[in-house]
Amino acid sequence: MAIVAALTLLPAGAPGASRPPATRNESAVAAGPPRLVVVVVVDQLRADYIDRFRPFFGEGGFERFIKDGARMTRARYRHGITVTCAGHATILTGSSPAVSGIIANEWWNAGQGRVEYCARDDDSPLVGVHGQGRSPKNLVGSTVGDVLRLSNGGRSHVIAVSGKDRSAIMLGGRVADAAYWMEDTLFVTSKYYRDTLPEWVRNFNASGQATSFFGRTWDRVLPPAQYAGQGPDDAPWERDKGGMGRAFPHVLGSAESTPGKRYVEALEYSPFQNELVVDFAIEAVRNEGLGGDNAPDILAVGLSANDRIGHAFGPDSHEVLDMMVRTDRLLARFLDFLDQQVGLDSTVVVLTADHGVAPVPEYAQSRLPGLGARRVRSRTLTAVAESTLVHRFGPSPDRRWVAFHDAPSIYLNETALEHSDIPVDSAAVLVANAIARVPGINSVRTRAELLRLRLDGDTSPVSLSFFPGRSGHVVYVPDPYVVVEPEPDGTTHGTPWSYDQSVPVLFLGNRIRVGSHDDEVHVVDIAPTLSVILGIDRPAAATGKVLTGILR
Repeated sequence: MAIVAALTLLPAGAPGASRPPATRNESAVAAGPPRLVVVVVVDQLRADYIDRFRPFFGEGGFERFIKDGARMTRARYRHGITVTCAGHATILTGSSPAVSGIIANEWWNAGQGRVEYCARDDDSPLVGVHGQGRSPKNLVGSTVGDVLRLSNGGRSHVIAVSGKDRSAIMLGGRVADAAYWMEDTLFVTSKYYRDTLPEWVRNFNASGQATSFFGRTWDRVLPPAQYAGQGPDDAPWERDKGGMGRAFPHVLGSAESTPGKRYVEALEYSPFQNELVVDFAIEAVRNEGLGGDNAPDILAVGLSANDRIGHAFGPDSHEVLDMMVRTDRLLARFLDFLDQQVGLDSTVVVLTADHGVAPVPEYAQSRLPGLGARRVRSRTLTAVAESTLVHRFGPSPDRRWVAFHDAPSIYLNETALEHSDIPVDSAAVLVANAIARVPGINSVRTRAELLRLRLDGDTSPVSLSFFPGRSGHVVYVPDPYVVVEPEPDGTTHGTPWSYDQSVPVLFLGNRIRVGSHDDEVHVVDIAPTLSVILGIDRPAAATGKVLTGILR
């Protein structure tokens, strides 16, 4: 297990160690650190959703943050490749991908000749199920949770929970007690954290709660007329995931007689997965004793279903409105639990997102043709890069010149280029020039250019997503409202444009000054601010500033 030696000195701080169940401290005072910090990350929660859907919210969820907490109305990411793994790594390290090394969900590992998943670790197999190993091995630096545990010999507990492995792992950090995520219908971890699942996790998995949604109908929770302001239901650009269909009502498991792969997919693209994650997080608080003593703990909760639904249906869909209403109600239930179990007077809660999302190009084009919204298939750009090099140098001796393309990064086959005595930088310039001529592409940089910019201290979004050895040989930025992805429908994110960079940042707790703040802040500011609240050093590579204006 990857546990820092200092943490093993005190058995009470070792992973798997239990404490008495958390109970509310009625005499909690504002002085000193909170007993529990909760970080809620809603995957693909665009900043404008808070005001856009606010008329449909109740009083206990988002509204509670707005009225009783601090709201940063102009918060955004500074890096340009705005994707899940990079965003989650940024939140609690306080550093950009240029520092954390988590530039994307995956990149090309030239040394191994394979795609490198951001949380891959072949030496840390999953616990309880078969599957590729996972850990934060690729993460450079430390998180707030890492520093917290190091500050007190491991007496503080840090647990992360999410529907996605990369979300939980990047939030948890390098010395967390555990990161849990869903594999099919089970919550799992890897041997990096624990050799066995705790009894409470095994009991949760054995309860059958995750399969209880088989045959369940996901329908609108509001009167149908309330959805009239959204785009059309059952639009041709919406995706049918898990056999649920493109329009309400969606039935989970309708494509199978018993829960199988199609059901799992439907569950992941439904609000019910978020319910499972929150229920599991509640059990983590109860069974791991989070917030149960004066050693502050951290619980990170990643709600992943919002992202999948946004990809499939788009931000102007009935499904996204319904999902936001359900997320609001789920947050209200979770906050009520925290208040009852630990006490919000002893807790600080932060809510943010890992990225936003672009409008579906076809919908944007139908409403506002002047935006120039369009779709560019990523395979088209791959073909342009490959054909450019074939035209100049002939066929590759190793099947292809392009080793890997994951928008917006193109990786060249270094082995083939070296075998043919072709300078990699020269080939990258040829590809960059060709990609720049494709309609819908705004700008293009080569790896050599980005390295020079890095050395010059450039802080543009494309530079803040550049990490030597992991970034592509060619990195492009599409025009605003141009979506580049493999699919012919749905939508995506991953650009430096405001709809992808801007996210909510909300703080709640009695150490937080109530109010709305309209100065521009960045997501990297969350980690330094939490560090001050906890009374610890900031993470080693944090580049953000402390949001002093929100602190009492």
